[in-house]
Amino acid sequence: MYHESKRDPNEFSRKFRERYFCTRPHPELALQMILKKAALVVFGVLVVALAGELFLRATGFGQVTPKMSFGSNAATALDRGYMVPDQTLFWKGNPDRIPHLRPVGHFVHPDAPIAPRGTRKRLIVLGDSCSRLVQGGLPYSAPLEAELGSKDWEVLNASLPGYSSYQGLLWLRSQLLAADPDVVVIYFGWNDHWRTTGQTDREYEQTIRPGRLRLFNLLNRRPGPPPFRVPLAEYRENLQTMIDDVLRGGGRVVLIAAPYRFPEENKKRYVANASLLPSDDVVSLHQSYRDVVREFIGKDNVSVLAADLVFAELGKTPALLRDDGIHLTNEGHRVMGALLAEQIRSGSGRDGTAAPALLDAARRTRVQETRSDEPD
Repeated sequence: MYHESKRDPNEFSRKFRERYFCTRPHPELALQMILKKAALVVFGVLVVALAGELFLRATGFGQVTPKMSFGSNAATALDRGYMVPDQTLFWKGNPDRIPHLRPVGHFVHPDAPIAPRGTRKRLIVLGDSCSRLVQGGLPYSAPLEAELGSKDWEVLNASLPGYSSYQGLLWLRSQLLAADPDVVVIYFGWNDHWRTTGQTDREYEQTIRPGRLRLFNLLNRRPGPPPFRVPLAEYRENLQTMIDDVLRGGGRVVLIAAPYRFPEENKKRYVANASLLPSDDVVSLHQSYRDVVREFIGKDNVSVLAADLVFAELGKTPALLRDDGIHLTNEGHRVMGALLAEQIRSGSGRDGTAAPALLDAARRTRVQETRSDEPD
């Protein structure tokens, strides 16, 4: 015989209370409670973060500037108005304070459009102060155009003090490739291996992107010693990317192996302005970056001008480098222009050697300058 089991009224009452009065939450209700609490926590965090971000922007805290990241030289140039901040290139020249930075003649400025090319071949010099600073004369881009022949060639100078290869890459992509150059001369290295007081160039570019939270900038603290502005691997990558971009547009590239004569006493000045650490061997550093340039020897449509070897062969009289052992004298600019013209015309020394034709071109230039300085 079948007997229906009797239900316990107390058990029924307990389950009723649990189901409708949550004395022990039903699994579905428990999950809903957890999700609500999590949503409230996330909302609270977002409100606090938003309030903090608004406070930082209102007070100016957390803003990353070139002054904070690139040492005393950049800070001085910006404080005195020689340079002004730029959202893409970090900084740019202020033509109102430095007349020779105006986009006149063959000089290029990021804010000035480049005129459409005509029938002449177009060459762009892309570099830093080594391609721009002069002592009352003209940088090597001017004698280069004269040597190649201004009827056939147009030489534009897109160089600015303090620029690294990463800034050169940014400038190339933001303006210079659109100018449709036949040849791009690339001369970087010194600023790449100076120490930064903040972040590497690539990291800095990320911090100034539109929409970047100031909170991230405050929390992004790099442990350990200050890095190089452009670490060696990134320097190699920057050169390769610039080469690829130029070749893709149908041009060719000349890389300059930078000459140097760095006196040991100059190191103290760079240690004092935080460009170097006391333990840094500046000569070895420069040689390692110069050796990266030589890695591109033999690549299609890429030539390497061994200015370091040629300058060493020519000797010190008259001086081709200033006392800092980095920047060219007026004589050095004229010789650099002659070397580039010879290599572009004939291909001499494109394999990174001090080819006889290059040495001859440099010596002819020095003889001509000596004769022009003689009294009539």
